[in-house]
Amino acid sequence: MPTTIRTAQKKFRVLEEELAAQRKELRSRIDRHRMEVVIEREPDDEAAAAVENVSRDMTTAALERERRTLDEIESALTRMKKGEYGTCANCGAEIHQARLEALPWARLCLRCAEGSRGSGVLRIAS
Repeated sequence: MPTTIRTAQKKFRVLEEELAAQRKELRSRIDRHRMEVVIEREPDDEAAAAVENVSRDMTTAALERERRTLDEIESALTRMKKGEYGTCANCGAEIHQARLEALPWARLCLRCAEGSRGSGVLRIAS
């Protein structure tokens, strides 16, 4: 294993542990949400059916949001293993520690993240 990858892994060890814990919690919540969506109940009346539908829609939206976050966490953990974590996927600059602590799965530095919001176009460096 190259020295730079080992150094990066040591540097981000705390964030890696935090991401692993978040991944475990999200997997648990996703499993619970899936069970809530699958459970079929016979509503007593139309109002109960409407409430059940709204509840199911909200649970489905939460499930999708958590699934996307889990994908981002998995990607961040993969980048850590490859020694690519903490480097902007767009410009190649180092992502500041404060940004990584606030959003541990961040792929972009703050400048590129702000720039991609305004233009609607994101250039990924090869």
